Amino acid sequence: TNGAGGSGVGAVWNNGGTFNYNSGTTTFTTNTGGTGGAGGNTTASNPGSAGTADISGTINDSGWTPPASDPTLTSATYDASTGALVVTGTNFAATTGAANDVVANKFTLTGEGGATYTLTDTANVEISSATAFTLTLSATDKAAVNQILNKNGTASTGSTTYDLDGAAGFIAASASISDTGANGITVSNVAAPTITSASYDYNSNVLTVTGTGLLKASGASNDIDISKLTFTGEGGASYTLTSASDVEISSGTSFAVTLSGTDLYNVEALLNKDGTTSATAGSSYNLAAAEDWNIGADSAVTIADTTGNGITVSNYAVPAISSSTYDASTGVLAVTGSNFVSQAGASNDVDVTQLTLTGESAGTYTLTSANVEISSATSFSVTLNAADKLAVNGLLNKNGTLSDDGITTYNLAAADNWLAGSPAANNIADATNSVTVSNVTAPTISSATYDAATGVLAVTGSSFVSQAGAVNDVDVTTLTLTGEGGGTYTLTSSNVEVSS
Repeated sequence: TNGAGGSGVGAVWNNGGTFNYNSGTTTFTTNTGGTGGAGGNTTASNPGSAGTADISGTINDSGWTPPASDPTLTSATYDASTGALVVTGTNFAATTGAANDVVANKFTLTGEGGATYTLTDTANVEISSATAFTLTLSATDKAAVNQILNKNGTASTGSTTYDLDGAAGFIAASASISDTGANGITVSNVAAPTITSASYDYNSNVLTVTGTGLLKASGASNDIDISKLTFTGEGGASYTLTSASDVEISSGTSFAVTLSGTDLYNVEALLNKDGTTSATAGSSYNLAAAEDWNIGADSAVTIADTTGNGITVSNYAVPAISSSTYDASTGVLAVTGSNFVSQAGASNDVDVTQLTLTGESAGTYTLTSANVEISSATSFSVTLNAADKLAVNGLLNKNGTLSDDGITTYNLAAADNWLAGSPAANNIADATNSVTVSNVTAPTISSATYDAATGVLAVTGSSFVSQAGAVNDVDVTTLTLTGEGGGTYTLTSSNVEVSS
């Protein structure tokens, strides 16, 4: 018997129609506001027409299954201590099988300075409900995420709002669905960064620092404020870095600084032996970090770390001279080498009286000029006093590396302890180092005076030099005087020393 048609599927249930279906699944559509079809029929082979539809569903032996909705993320919490990322949302669906509902590598976290990190090897998990699941980050992922989620709360130290995005398929059952909207993360248990130890390599001049909980800061080359680092070494003396540039952390557990300039020779004066203690006093090496040394950390958290951070020194080398140059015009001896170190105090790094020059006829002269400071870990200069310049110019009497005798190679020898900052126990004598001479000029006479009463001839000129030995600088027998009527006379008096 045909029944009267109703509004949409409602006609089947409520208005006298008969609807037959077999035990297989039957899919239909309904719109309760649609116009009903013609009357029903007692057989499934001649049904009435359906109303206009806007909702899909399924009827089977178990009853009505409503249409599925897309999964969405709403928020998350992250425990920096445990690495647990607890995610809440809607319409999370299960997938047949074990530990496969949620695909971990589909998730990207945003933190400090807008930096992002996509999970790599964190394990997939099951949903715990249609609105929640928990990912426990792998060691690799946790180490990276902790660097950018650097402050408790919902925003980083640089005021970036934390965010979690899910790429398409983050819920395996919805392979084409993503959620890259604003899904805030609330972070807890961010640990204060600490230093545990450090190492220093004399060959590379690199300080490598290890620690825990190191954090990134927004921007380039600024994670670690180098000016907050202080070294303690020989005799308990200390030095705070001044010239090194700030650096990035290389991971959550390490960063490295290459020392140069004044930092290099001041630090190496303190770290003066391989190992963990100094050469002379046996002082323990230590690296102290003052407050706010890790710029990525929350400024409200105390992170100063000043003790118990030992430094291990390797490849220690004694200071050595490699070469020098001498300007005969200015009297400046410029020395180059390696591993020069400073000594506390002023104008006392180099003991100039330990320096000896060799020149003409293998003659030698030991300097008496004032002590000087090193200008870097590889150089220092001495401006010779008048007496030294006079003597040295007599030895280094020709431009180049050979003296005027054509045999003697110029040399600078440094006796032991020539560098005051080097441990006295270390033998740093350095006997053979070339000298290159420039601006040698021939001596000239410009004028003379003669006192007839005393018989003294006083001669002035330029570039006079002394000769090794006594009373032998000037060969008086080479001097000829011209006077009345053009007459001449060559002196026969004894040789003399130049007075300047």
